[in-house]
Amino acid sequence: MGNAALAAEISTRLLDMPGGPDASALRVRANARELLEDYTGAFDDLRRLVQVEEPRPRTLIALGEAAFKAADMAASIAAFDAAAELDERVGPHLWQRGISLYYAKGFEDGAQQFEIHRTVNPEDVENSVWHFLCVAATEGLAKARSGLIPVNSDSRIPMAEVFDLFLGTGSVVAVLDAADAASSSGQARSSELYARLYLGLYYEARGDTMLSAREIERAVQTRQPRNYMWQVARVHRELRARGR
Repeated sequence: MGNAALAAEISTRLLDMPGGPDASALRVRANARELLEDYTGAFDDLRRLVQVEEPRPRTLIALGEAAFKAADMAASIAAFDAAAELDERVGPHLWQRGISLYYAKGFEDGAQQFEIHRTVNPEDVENSVWHFLCVAATEGLAKARSGLIPVNSDSRIPMAEVFDLFLGTGSVVAVLDAADAASSSGQARSSELYARLYLGLYYEARGDTMLSAREIERAVQTRQPRNYMWQVARVHRELRARGR
């Protein structure tokens, strides 16, 4: 954190100098601010960055992610859309866009994004689950379950158990047991995060807001800021606390 604070300070001095904003300094400060968990500041720097340099898909994707972390879904989706417009090959890879659409209540577009993402990443339980969540929000659990995108090989713990849970053949206990068993595999922290996040989302799909909030809080407590899915848990908690 000390290095990040120093980087933010030095880049701020450079940006305060005459001559207009410097792209490199903006990029450095955005990275530093994210490490310092100043997500709004990081988003502001990246928004300025795309205005002072030639647009690039990579920068626009970073802007979309930063906007999500700052809980600005409209700006997040707009940035991802701009990246896909700049390079059509990018579009199918933007699972992050689908998540932003879910929180913006753009459920039909979100479901379509996850269907497209399947073409480039077919063995991802998370993609299947987020598609389920978008469908469930508009067409109900039965429709979402019958249309659950099949996944045959996702070795991450506890993804197999999460898939079975959403399919209707598994259980909450199985998800938690798998995450607990990961304690000796070196995946303990990420497994706990995934277990709690997807249990929280499962409960939300079922309309059980109290259990959902409990599991999301436990996901946030795993403290993994560099993991995008931890950021999803944190933003989820923030948005639901606001009634959004």
